[in-house]
Amino acid sequence: MSDDESVYCLAVAIFFIKTYQSDKRRGSYLEFGYFLILSYSLLMEDFQPLYDLTTNLGFYPITKSLINYGMVDSSTLNGHFIDKKLEKFSYKEITETLEQQVNRTDILHTEAIDCCYVAPTSFGKSSLMVDLINELNLAKVSIIVPTKSLLTQTYRLINDAFKQRKVIFHDEMYDGESNFIAVFTQERALRLMKSESNLAFDALLIDEAHNLFEKDSRSILLSRLIRRNRKRATRSRIFYFSPLINNFDSLKFEEQQNIEGKKIHFNIKEAKLFEYKLNNQSYIYNRFLDKQFEVSDNTDFMQYILSESKQNNFLYLRAPRKVESFAGLLAQGLPDANNEVLTELADVIARNVHEDFYCVELVKRGALYIHGKLPDLIKEYLEFKFRQISELKYLVANSVILEGVNLPIDNLYILNTYDLDAKKLVNLIGRVNRLNEIFNGVASNLNKLEPTVHFVNTEEFNRQRSNMLNKIKLLKSNTFKDVIKNPTLLEFDISQFDETIEHSTDLDKRAEAINKKNTVIAIREREAFLISEPEGELNKLKASFIEAGLHFTYFDADSLTDELYDRLLHLKAVEEWMELDPIEKVYTVFIEGLEEALKDKVLARLQNVKARNYYRMFVKNIHALTLKDHINATVKYFYSNAEETKNNIFYIGESYGELAKDGTPFGATTYIDLASKSHKELVNLALVKLKMESDFVSYKLNEFVSLLKEFGAISEDDYNVFIYGTAKKRNTDLTKLGLSGALIQKLEFDKQLDNIEVDDFGHVKANEEFISYLRKQDDLTQFEINKYLPLT
Repeated sequence: MSDDESVYCLAVAIFFIKTYQSDKRRGSYLEFGYFLILSYSLLMEDFQPLYDLTTNLGFYPITKSLINYGMVDSSTLNGHFIDKKLEKFSYKEITETLEQQVNRTDILHTEAIDCCYVAPTSFGKSSLMVDLINELNLAKVSIIVPTKSLLTQTYRLINDAFKQRKVIFHDEMYDGESNFIAVFTQERALRLMKSESNLAFDALLIDEAHNLFEKDSRSILLSRLIRRNRKRATRSRIFYFSPLINNFDSLKFEEQQNIEGKKIHFNIKEAKLFEYKLNNQSYIYNRFLDKQFEVSDNTDFMQYILSESKQNNFLYLRAPRKVESFAGLLAQGLPDANNEVLTELADVIARNVHEDFYCVELVKRGALYIHGKLPDLIKEYLEFKFRQISELKYLVANSVILEGVNLPIDNLYILNTYDLDAKKLVNLIGRVNRLNEIFNGVASNLNKLEPTVHFVNTEEFNRQRSNMLNKIKLLKSNTFKDVIKNPTLLEFDISQFDETIEHSTDLDKRAEAINKKNTVIAIREREAFLISEPEGELNKLKASFIEAGLHFTYFDADSLTDELYDRLLHLKAVEEWMELDPIEKVYTVFIEGLEEALKDKVLARLQNVKARNYYRMFVKNIHALTLKDHINATVKYFYSNAEETKNNIFYIGESYGELAKDGTPFGATTYIDLASKSHKELVNLALVKLKMESDFVSYKLNEFVSLLKEFGAISEDDYNVFIYGTAKKRNTDLTKLGLSGALIQKLEFDKQLDNIEVDDFGHVKANEEFISYLRKQDDLTQFEINKYLPLT
């Protein structure tokens, strides 16, 4: 830029910032002024304007970095006073922004019953939770996280911070304690409150609280947990944490709630938004001008991706199958790194998962993929290695990345925008260049204040005539309205259906609106029934059905409650009943004779003897086999099933289905043709199949078995063998701590179980012999043990 251009740019920035200072409602004026000065300073390497701005507006981490790395002259008297002032904003080895410190202090000392903290991703919410638990000094506190991955991450944080308190992350780890910290998903918290009818938490800390707004079943469960806890303990505290809530009242579930809100209004990161179009041209989008500017001409989309790549690149797609397909295509354009660290990782994956697992070859080229159809342990291990190994430069993944797992990402490619609304886009972009990576105290990384985001149009991975500009335009503003889809929240508008019901001449649309309104009414009635803490055996059975989500299993679950209750009473009295295994009991009580009433077609498979035999084998294998052995057993099952039935058409589910049940590519494509797949493809499909079936067992079959236990229709030993793979208390306790059955068997075989113990606070301790043993183990084995048993 010429001197005249520089002066003009800075003058415009000053004008917009001063306008904002005279009218604080004009937040976009400040954003534009900051954008101009940040861009100017990074482009021209003239950091004095940025120093002046950040010092005056309280963006102190930037000020501190500019001083630390000698990017401005701070030797003046004024510079001395500024440096002293910055000391007041130093907290736990980081420098806070003015807004950050004010909000943190306010939250820690608030007396509000309900409080919501809204801050961009990486603004220290996890650290604030630790401080808050310390400050509250309450006996029973639970942090509620949305995913198992976050469960692991948060448990490690809390476990390290509270060595003198009991910390649990599984409902069955509770042993009547009156003082403990729980790190739970909403499902685990509700299970504990159901089994302990007098238990209530003194405080709930809800992470990713914007999930409450959604219409899915897990959002309803989260809402149920909050309401039940408040009913049992009317003065219990609720703290909501989110980067994506606009109106604090959107969280209310009852009129008398008064939610105090604290918000970081300004995000010091300003993303650079690029779009690669189908004509091979790439453009940069300026959200303040709402205009694109041409940047470059490219050969094809893969050349564009590789030419724009940085150290840690995240490539987002939606469908697991597309994630795998794109990762393979990407790897073709990458050289074999011939790197010892990557080769060693590939060997570990081959030994523990399978030599034909696609990631084995990918990691040798510095790439990997993760998605929700991979087994949890493998997904978390690959995430861990991406954080740990700098030579892993490319991560291809889907929405599993959105729920707060911290990964080093400095470049984002979005290849599919289906189902990404403005808030999800903001959340996804927020994963790029977390603040701890910008202000790491090691090097000047201020250019990371402009994270790069590339929207890449392809017909293969997005859609025909792909054009993402309309999605990009959703990012024009940093303010987004809350869309309330959860019918149990106060702000949900049930009258939205009335216009269609009363005035539409389209009978189908009218019927659909009536159905949606009736569904909302039914959900509200069910939730009100549950929150009332029903009494009596029949009502308890009905409540247990709803708690377990099993009312989704039947077309009309309410009409079947009496019959199921009578079945349980009758069958428990039959002498041969207790000799049946859990799967046969589930079939006899919940499926036999009720096939026409079943809405859940996956569960309906249990009406077949072969299916029941398969799940008996599967449950046994979950607890007994290593992952690699289980994959091999599943591949063998593919082959034997095709041979036995003389039919290669095999059920695989929606994510990977290619054919309908009759073998045609039309209708509900939930099947595959085994004969069309190579052995390597079958291995990777087996990995997916294992995850799908594990989820079915965990979230469906286990719930039925738990119901049988609750009503005395199954013995304690049978329950433990089915759920944990063993009736030995020592082993079940370790399973509850997160270790797999196969790993526990290995530790038992190697005579190591006596070398670890759990103290009164739930913290795991090991002697030197175990630590020495652990150091000699495979890297994945070390990871699994250290994941929940932080010993080394």
